[in-house]
Amino acid sequence: MEFCDNCGSLAPANKAVTECQQCGTSFDRPTIETAQTDGGSPAQTPATELEKLPMTNSGNIKKVDAMEWLENRDQPAGAELRRAMIEKPSDFTGSTFPTDISTIRVTGDPQFIETVAGLFSWIVGMEDYSRRVEINLQKTDDKETGEQTDNYALYLSVAERG
Repeated sequence: MEFCDNCGSLAPANKAVTECQQCGTSFDRPTIETAQTDGGSPAQTPATELEKLPMTNSGNIKKVDAMEWLENRDQPAGAELRRAMIEKPSDFTGSTFPTDISTIRVTGDPQFIETVAGLFSWIVGMEDYSRRVEINLQKTDDKETGEQTDNYALYLSVAERG
């Protein structure tokens, strides 16, 4: 998702549109820097601090490194949050877990969910003519008994309108 740096309007999903429909400012469409590998094919250069963290063979980041990384995160501005969100394509099927589609999942007791949900209220403003907010708020089930618990799950994502 992209937003106009000048007025904050949501950029259309159509990448051919290069100017903001609200104020006429040109969109600064981000590009990923690439480097040539030995085989001659481009390789992505890590763009975030997260991608630079040391990882185990199984893909885990050690707690000490993860804690230091988390401690050094700045609270993002609203426009930065909106730009970071990757929407689900309208024709997408299957699990989003192995994709780069942005999904937020929070689980816990009602007090925790209600408190933390305030951190994500900015997502509501992302719904417009070209995108919709997907929200699933439900009680959780105990996997062993199948009974509903007193806890909740909140799932949030943004999808292209079909």
